[in-house]
Amino acid sequence: MDFDELIGNVFMLGLPSSVLDDVGKDVLAAVRPGSVILFSRNIVDREQVARFIEEITTFLGYKPLIAIDQEGGIVTRLKKGFTVSPGAMALAATGDPHNAYLAGKLLGQEMKAVGIDWNLAPVVDINSNPLNPAIGIRSFSENADVVIAYASQFAAGLEKSGILTCLKHFPGNGRVQVDPHLDMPSLDISREALFRNEMLPFLSIPAPSWMPTHIYVPTLQSRREAVTVSREVLTGLVRDKLKYKGLLVSDDLNMGGVAHVLRADDLAVETLAAGMDMISFCDNPEKQLMAASAVAGRVARDEVFAERVRQASARVKTMCSLRDRADGSRSSLVDFEANGRKMDFISLKSVRLVKNEEQAVPLCSVDNVFTMRSSRLVLIEEGSEGIPAVASRAAEKLSCPLSIYERTITDAEAAVLKRQAKGKSNLIFTENAHLEPSLVRFIEDLAQISGRLVLVALRNPYDTDIAGIQNAVASYGYTAAQQEGVMRLLFPGAFEEGCV
Repeated sequence: MDFDELIGNVFMLGLPSSVLDDVGKDVLAAVRPGSVILFSRNIVDREQVARFIEEITTFLGYKPLIAIDQEGGIVTRLKKGFTVSPGAMALAATGDPHNAYLAGKLLGQEMKAVGIDWNLAPVVDINSNPLNPAIGIRSFSENADVVIAYASQFAAGLEKSGILTCLKHFPGNGRVQVDPHLDMPSLDISREALFRNEMLPFLSIPAPSWMPTHIYVPTLQSRREAVTVSREVLTGLVRDKLKYKGLLVSDDLNMGGVAHVLRADDLAVETLAAGMDMISFCDNPEKQLMAASAVAGRVARDEVFAERVRQASARVKTMCSLRDRADGSRSSLVDFEANGRKMDFISLKSVRLVKNEEQAVPLCSVDNVFTMRSSRLVLIEEGSEGIPAVASRAAEKLSCPLSIYERTITDAEAAVLKRQAKGKSNLIFTENAHLEPSLVRFIEDLAQISGRLVLVALRNPYDTDIAGIQNAVASYGYTAAQQEGVMRLLFPGAFEEGCV
C-alpha cells in the first residue's frame, strides 16, 4: 500500500453538491478517500445519484465505500424516486419486528441499485430521556430489549440486500440532554448501568462497523474529552476489553461536540491516534484538506502513528472486501413501485391511537384545528410554508378554521388562540411540543378550557403525555404515508361512519 493510499483510506468525505464540480474534484484528488458520504445536497433523484456515484468512481479510478445516513423517517436522504421508510420508533410501533426487517431489505435493495454500499444505520441508542433533542423517534424505543429486537432485524434486512451496516452512536446517546451537533453531552452513569443498558445493543447485534459519538462518559474516561478522541474508550474499552474487531467510523468531526475544542488538523490526528479507523469530515473542503495534510505529516514523522494508520487502513480494506462480496450476489432488478406499496403498508400500521378516554376518535365534528409550523421541511409534505398537509386536509374535511402557531408562542399569541378554543371541540397537531415550555403551558391550558381536545403528535410521542391530554394519536413521524395513516385513523371510512 503506497503512502497516499494509506492516508486517504482512513477518510470519509462529504462533497458540496449534486454534481462533481471543481471543488469536489480537488478534494477527491488531494485526499483519495476510502469513503464518500452522500447527503441530501448530493441527491436529486434516482438517475442522478447513480450517475454521480459513477462519476466519482471514474474520477478516482476506484470505487470508495459509498455511505449514507438512510435511517428512515426524519433522517432520509433518498427521497425522489425512492421508497421512504418510517423511522425507527415508528417501525417499533407496528408491533412486529419483521416490519423492521422488511424496511431494511427494501431500503437496501434501492441503495444497492444506485451504487450505495454502506448505510450508517441502525440507530441503537436507547431513548430513555424524553427531553433528548437529538434522538427521539430516531430510536426504536426506551427499552433495550425492544431496541435489540427491531434494530437487529433492520440490520438483517439491509445485509440481505448487500448493504453494510453501522451501529450508532457508541456508547449510547439516548439518555443525554445536549445535542452533540451543537456541544459535547455528558453521560454520567455507572459502568454497570452502561453495560446493562446503553451498550447492550452494541454487544448483542453483529455489525461490521460502529460509530462512536462526541460524548463524555466520566465512568469510562479520566479526562473530560469526547469519546471520539479517547484512547481509553476506543482502544482500552472497545478493542482490549470488548474485543470488537470491526471498523470504527467517527461521527462528523465538524460537529460542535468536538469542533469547538480542537481544530480540524489536530482533531484528525488525535481521533486516529485514539483508535478510530475512519474519520469523517462531511463538509468544508478547507477543513478536509487541512485534516488530510495533518495526518500525512504525522505519518511521515511518527512511526507509531503510522502503524496505527496502517491498522485503520487495513480495517477499511476489510470493509471494501465485504462490500465486494455482497456486490457479487445482488440482483440489479428492483421493483421500486412494489417496494413503495409495501413500505406504505408498514407506515400505515405505525400510526397509533394511544389515548381515547373520551371516545373522541374517530372525529365527527370539530370547531378548530390548530397546527404548528414545522421546524423541518424534509418529508413534511407541506401544503405551504411548513404546514403539514394532514392538518390542512383535516381542517378541510371538518369545514373548520385552521390556525397556525410557531415553535415558541408568546402569552399574547396563546391568549388569542385560547379565546378561539374555549368551550369548543378542538384538534391540535404538534411536533415535539414537550421540548418547548411555552407550548407545554399553551397545550395544558387548551386541554382545560376545551370542550374536547384531540392531540396528534407528528414526531416524538411524548407530546401525548402533556398534562390534561385525554385523546391522542401518535404518528412517530410525518412521511406522506404516515400523514395518510393519521387521516385514516381520524376519519375511518366515510366521514359519518364511526362518529360518536
